Amino acid sequence: MTAKGSHRILFLYSELAGYFLACAKELGKAEWVEAVRIIHWPVNPEAPFEFGSTDEYELIDKSRLDRGALEKTVTDFKPTALVCSGWMDSDYNRIARQWQPNIPVVLTFDNWWTGSLKQRLAVWTSPFYIRRHFNRVWVPGEPQLPFARKLGFSDEHTATGFYCADPEPFLKVWEARKNRVPANKLLYIGRYLPVKGVQELWSAFASLSDDFPEWELHCIGTGDLWEERMIHPKIVHHGFLQPHELTPHLIDAAAFVMPSKKEPWGVVLHEMAIAGLPLLASRAVGAATEFIDPTKNGAFLKPETIAEEINDSLKKSAEQLAHYSAKSHALGTGHTPIVWCKALKQLVST
Repeated sequence: MTAKGSHRILFLYSELAGYFLACAKELGKAEWVEAVRIIHWPVNPEAPFEFGSTDEYELIDKSRLDRGALEKTVTDFKPTALVCSGWMDSDYNRIARQWQPNIPVVLTFDNWWTGSLKQRLAVWTSPFYIRRHFNRVWVPGEPQLPFARKLGFSDEHTATGFYCADPEPFLKVWEARKNRVPANKLLYIGRYLPVKGVQELWSAFASLSDDFPEWELHCIGTGDLWEERMIHPKIVHHGFLQPHELTPHLIDAAAFVMPSKKEPWGVVLHEMAIAGLPLLASRAVGAATEFIDPTKNGAFLKPETIAEEINDSLKKSAEQLAHYSAKSHALGTGHTPIVWCKALKQLVST
């Protein structure tokens, strides 16, 4: 085990996200960590967030380095542990292979086991490929564990909780919601894509609108289905909003709806839990396994009964919604950047 305060953690990362950097910031403060360096893909022009190095971590854009410079950047850092986003980047794979015999090299992924030909091929070749590059695995939660085990990773070298929301802005929402009666408002935040189940959501809500005329569905986001969005007097389409513009909608929403047909995890569900919103999500949302208890804070949506589940939610009293809100908050605050750091520490110390 590496001595206290001497760990140098290197991330070979894909697209940066604010919630990941919140965890990296906490990691940089940890007493067992000396330094954190993050090599990452270029920032996605469709989501042009501005990220920069801090006192807690150093950011390096991979696109500015050729192969030799990339390997030198890693070697000069002298990592004691390496964490890599998936196995799709050949440069990252090469570095992982070089370091795997000497230090913990952690693979992260969020895929569920589906038994597809591609996944079966990954399992068949894992002893000769994946396991020669990586000796640890870190996944978001329970849905990813079967695939990790099939790839040959032992439970001792496996951790969950890789995705973690940045709690700070959502704790502020919770404080504002606590003593407030929510509006008759359901909230959806996400892309307008068929896989997100938004068309079924619109249809289900419209079918209930006559029976619940005081309720509205507010949808925040944009995407391929924007031009085909349902126009309805009780469905409000806000388009894309910046994070700070979401706050008023989170404060007065009665519940959050996430009807995705496929969602490997979905950090937004964790964010909404911290904020204290009752949650409605399909079982295809990975994060629902951790943040929804159908007896205490929400419901699982089924494509064929989505209208029934929403109908039941619209009938709940203010007292019931307040109870659901508190339970969501409790579930959401159980996983924090500090917990994230502890999971990594244990993973690289075994």
